[in-house]
Amino acid sequence: MERKKIELRDHLDAERVIDLAAGTKDAALVELVDAAAGTDAVADGEALLQAVRDREAKLSTGIGLGIAVPHARIESVSEFVVVVGRHPGGLEFGSIDERPVHIVVLIAGPREAKMPYLELLAQLSKRLKLEDVREKITHGASAEEVVALLVDG
Repeated sequence: MERKKIELRDHLDAERVIDLAAGTKDAALVELVDAAAGTDAVADGEALLQAVRDREAKLSTGIGLGIAVPHARIESVSEFVVVVGRHPGGLEFGSIDERPVHIVVLIAGPREAKMPYLELLAQLSKRLKLEDVREKITHGASAEEVVALLVDG
């Protein structure tokens, strides 16, 4: 039986586009995980936060261009949840290009779902590599517009 291709639009909605108040990387992770933990897909928000922190401790998920993609795949997440946080002022994230991060996209998913995770990451990367998309997300797009910018590529 062939597996259905995962679609970002099925795992991101306007309720999970947030303006980060955080002044630090860890505080931003807490805000993002709190938004994810508010869904039925996340049974244990504390376990998700710990998994995301553990992942960041190994290597920063700041991928450059003002973007970070913290992520975790754990047992207490039943289906993918994507949360987009934006911080116009930028956060120090230990990014590979040493620049501040303005867009932080949390991906939480089931432990066994490695290929769907990679597919979601590819869909996000395709859109976020576009400078005009990053600019609109960071400066003034509504939550609904952010979702449209990321899923309607």
